[in-house]
Amino acid sequence: MESLRRYKKGYLKASSLIESVIAIAIITTCLLVALQLYITVLEGRPTTNDHRLKFQVDQLVSEMKLDPSFYSEIHDFQTYTIRKSVTAHNSREALKRVSYAIQGQSDTITYHYLILKEDENQP
Repeated sequence: MESLRRYKKGYLKASSLIESVIAIAIITTCLLVALQLYITVLEGRPTTNDHRLKFQVDQLVSEMKLDPSFYSEIHDFQTYTIRKSVTAHNSREALKRVSYAIQGQSDTITYHYLILKEDENQP
């Protein structure tokens, strides 16, 4: 008779153990989802090296705007190479498409710019 009273109250032996295992499984699942999200966010952030390379390209573009030289060039650095290529944009000679391809150890990043070539004959 006493065992029926325990079942009516909802008390079973080892029920707290089952509840603990379920709680640990839920907490572990939540932690795995949060960790995966955290890793995804960290991988999407640009590194210091990416900022340094972008700054170098911006510096080369600024130098080109001050002293326009529309020739293809190669700039060698210790760990990477920047290749500058200049082409006419849509068969318009005044508008130049300047591409900077940064070739590193593992990958290549390309930046494209459109620069207007001023006519030397105009005052």
